[in-house]
Amino acid sequence: MTASSASTEPTLAEPFHAAHFAALPHAACVTLYHRNGRAGCGTFGREVQTGRLLEWTSVVGTTDEDENSDKYWVQGGASAVAGGATVPPYVAVMNEEEYTAENVAKLVVFAQNYAAGDHYGEVAEGGPLRGVLVLPSNATDCETDGEKCTQFDSPEPLAPQGENTPSASLAVGASFAWNYYNNGDGLTNADMYGIPTAYVADVGTANYLRGVASDQSNALWTSTADNNGEVVDVDADAHPAIVGEFNYYMGPGGEVDGSGNAVYDSAKCLGWVDTNGERSPRCAPLGGNSVWAVAGTPVPLGYSGDANNNNGENGDNNNGNGNRSTILVSTSIDSTSMFHDLSPGANNAASNTLALLMAANLIGSSITDEVLDQLYGRIAFAFFQGESYGYIGSRRFVKDIVGGFECTDGNEGVPSVYKRKDEENVARACLHPTRADLTFQNLGDVRGTIAVDQVANLDGGRKMYVQGGDGTDGGNGFAGFLSETMIELSTNDANGYSAQASSAEDNGDGVTPLPPTPLSSLVSVSGSAVGGVVLTGYDNAFVTGSLYHSHLDSSSGNQASEKQRSIDKDAIASAATLIARSAVAAAYQDADSSVDAATASAYALNLLPNAVDASSETFANLYTCLFEDGNCETFLTHGGVERANDALRTGHDLGMGVPLGTPPSFYTSIYDSSNGQAFVLASGHYYGSLTVEGETKGEDGETIKAYGESDLDAFLVRPSLLEMAISGLLNDFLGRGAFTTNEGGVEGAPELASCKSSKDCGSVSYCDSESTPSLVPTCAGGSCVCGSRAHYHQALDEALEATANMGPGMFDVREDDEGISALYTEPYWSNYVGVRIYNDAGNSPGVYAASIGAVFALASMVFVWRLKKKMTKEKVY
Repeated sequence: MTASSASTEPTLAEPFHAAHFAALPHAACVTLYHRNGRAGCGTFGREVQTGRLLEWTSVVGTTDEDENSDKYWVQGGASAVAGGATVPPYVAVMNEEEYTAENVAKLVVFAQNYAAGDHYGEVAEGGPLRGVLVLPSNATDCETDGEKCTQFDSPEPLAPQGENTPSASLAVGASFAWNYYNNGDGLTNADMYGIPTAYVADVGTANYLRGVASDQSNALWTSTADNNGEVVDVDADAHPAIVGEFNYYMGPGGEVDGSGNAVYDSAKCLGWVDTNGERSPRCAPLGGNSVWAVAGTPVPLGYSGDANNNNGENGDNNNGNGNRSTILVSTSIDSTSMFHDLSPGANNAASNTLALLMAANLIGSSITDEVLDQLYGRIAFAFFQGESYGYIGSRRFVKDIVGGFECTDGNEGVPSVYKRKDEENVARACLHPTRADLTFQNLGDVRGTIAVDQVANLDGGRKMYVQGGDGTDGGNGFAGFLSETMIELSTNDANGYSAQASSAEDNGDGVTPLPPTPLSSLVSVSGSAVGGVVLTGYDNAFVTGSLYHSHLDSSSGNQASEKQRSIDKDAIASAATLIARSAVAAAYQDADSSVDAATASAYALNLLPNAVDASSETFANLYTCLFEDGNCETFLTHGGVERANDALRTGHDLGMGVPLGTPPSFYTSIYDSSNGQAFVLASGHYYGSLTVEGETKGEDGETIKAYGESDLDAFLVRPSLLEMAISGLLNDFLGRGAFTTNEGGVEGAPELASCKSSKDCGSVSYCDSESTPSLVPTCAGGSCVCGSRAHYHQALDEALEATANMGPGMFDVREDDEGISALYTEPYWSNYVGVRIYNDAGNSPGVYAASIGAVFALASMVFVWRLKKKMTKEKVY
């Protein structure tokens, strides 16, 4: 509901608006545990926290102790309430640009000087600050500089995922202040236990609550001071009051042990045991599924005998898909903010994903598999999930490939769908630790990576920057070659966009700083043996007004965000073109690195003379999906086909994945069976992972049978709609390079057969699956293409693995945990969480009503007595 005028704004003065406030529409604050404690908001316990709405500046102390302040609770001087005084509980109301770590700290510090009264119910724990309501700013509140609103900050710290964060050990150049120009204050890492917080997006409701808070704050001052400005009665006008009630228990916190460490963290939450001694986790890990796919002939699904194939040789094996080195073209597909359902990520997740998808489309529509297979390197696109919370997806993927994955029962694994064990085109899987698809073992070594970040906002210019390069791979030279090639290729941009080397320098530690992207995972895990580049829209710091990981980083938000966020579509298109050409040039480089940047660039331009067009139908459709409507037709179509294909393959339909929403929100999901966790179906029971030794009993007392004793046994996974759509789009874009001839025998792309699932593609003749089994026709986005190119990969913190022989949702910390990952988890939510706004009249109305009732009763008794006496006298009674 959006109010366009005062007459349509909801108000508690109108009875028919009561339901609106009884369940106030809002976005919840993010609450998480991590390896070292917790971050985010929530109530102290399971009881509600209630307080009257007050404008936030009336409940903070000024830093200069201004004696002339016009509200007594602002003052820090002689006229302040004496320390330890009891005051009516309150909820601080603030505009979104005021919601910063500094201002929250001011609220907390001030509240610690007072005790909370029982004016609105018993207060079992905590002080008078009972919660925070954050409201969208009026457009007129924002001081603008052109189209940018410089008043809004980023809630991330100066060094995102760097020093003083749970991800500090994973960063490359952890102290580098990438978020310098956005006043990064680290609110995302603050532990606000006891301060439930909600964002009220509706403008009409926000205007009403803002007015109420201001009026009540002003009335408070008037009622508590005499003509000399002295405080006289802090309890005056506590009733009637408009109050906010928070039911937001997000798990325990606030306790430390003798060493000062938090008592409650992710490990404790995941390993929680109930009073019966049974495992009962109170949280779930963050994560989901990353998606990867190759350009060229699909990677064989069978086991090669070498788990990692990383000898770096480009042998003439299986149509060029032997032990070729891999050029990993990657990005993140998630974002975050202070509010769970408001993570639009326009300048990171959305633009990153769009750029990489369009790069894949350009290669798939321009270069045949035959040509791609002749390149020395193989191009693989990777869309990583959970990057905002400790590089979850990229570190899991890179550690499995570079570090080497070992399956307990042998790296050859088991058929992912047992009934199809004799078929050639069935993916292999691992029962423990769980991997639903082991095809990544056949990718070979990663030679280098090309990543992309924040290319939708170039600060009004046309210049992009190349991060990383020479300093990332220990002087091996390939990362430097990638940097030179990308800069060389940028000079051919038809729209005048260009790229140059970043000016970011190390902080004196000799480490080339890298922005928080998947490249950090590759460099960190490989020990700088493998490196690469990141194409960014910023130089040595995120551009001013980038709103990094803010709920305002949106192209379709509220009044304020609409004014400040503009998306440079042409920049995204140019970035996509540059990434595609750079990937081809990188794959052209030979084992001896004898090809110079100019030669490789010329080769790439020859294969990709056309550029991505921001006005094309494909670009426009994907833009709508990623920036405006996450339930768009394109996502639903491609995701729906992937769902149908998976149901056909496994015999089990798990339904459509959780959508992005409208407008899209890229917040990382929890990792469970409904949100991407791969699990094993064995003899009618579901397990997170499976190890059977002798007679093993399951958690329900059943005898666990070995995988394969039933033909219905299979590995199942239900990715999100975004992940399913990306998989389908990659199959669609990259599956068009293997056409042989059309039905008329003429070379070129045939007219594609339409389909609803791969079952409809059995009769097509343009896929040469006889000589290359991996080119079996598959349905992608409603058209039959040649070969399924895309694969899901588990995006789960590297410290965790699914508990063996127990149902999905149970996780153990690995015995070989290095103790460096962030280990983020999210506590389970109650079904009753929410915010209620109501008018609390206090006890006075009841006292008045009781008094009037007593007087009326007494008068009635007197009247009846007198009437009886008169009727007796008249002998009528």
